[in-house]
Amino acid sequence: MIHFYRILSESPNIRKISLMFEETDLPHEIKTVDVHADGGLDPEFGQVNPSGMVPAIVDLDTGVRLFESGAILFYLAEKTGKLLPKETKARSEVMKWLIFEAANICPNLIEIHHYLLNDEGDTPNAIFERYKNNLVQYCSVLDQQLQHREFIAGDYSIADIAIYPWTVTLEDLAEISLDDYPHLNRWAKMLDQQISSRANDSVLA
Repeated sequence: MIHFYRILSESPNIRKISLMFEETDLPHEIKTVDVHADGGLDPEFGQVNPSGMVPAIVDLDTGVRLFESGAILFYLAEKTGKLLPKETKARSEVMKWLIFEAANICPNLIEIHHYLLNDEGDTPNAIFERYKNNLVQYCSVLDQQLQHREFIAGDYSIADIAIYPWTVTLEDLAEISLDDYPHLNRWAKMLDQQISSRANDSVLA
């Protein structure tokens, strides 16, 4: 059994791990955390992640405690033998794009989200434009990568699971339309259908 620590809302980083559990059918129990509690960090969760950030997991079978969504995706892929190739070249390709998401896409969208929530008119527009321009570049990179591939790293993998949830927020947060990136848009719509179909199958089962 795995304890999955998360907040109630479905942020992209939370969604990654939820999708991974759906893909792997791993038994897990959701532990809801109030990261903004007045009383400070819950002592139990503080042992899992001293920084107080979610998502995080504890694997009761192995004693492994993990935070950072990329590390969690890698661990769950290793544990199940799913969504991460064994062959070195293919595995390296997946890891490259997993780190690309963690180092580039995630931080820039989080910064934009921060300014949208906390801006009181004092934030220069140039700051927003800087993060947006970075994301435009990353979308172009992904669009080119997907020009001759069905998925980010060839076969469906944790790289796709890591990147997909952010595409849902691009237009709302960064005023970036996927219509401007045909290959990225095709990929995102394909995953939309794949995930919706699986959800419908679960309801009918």
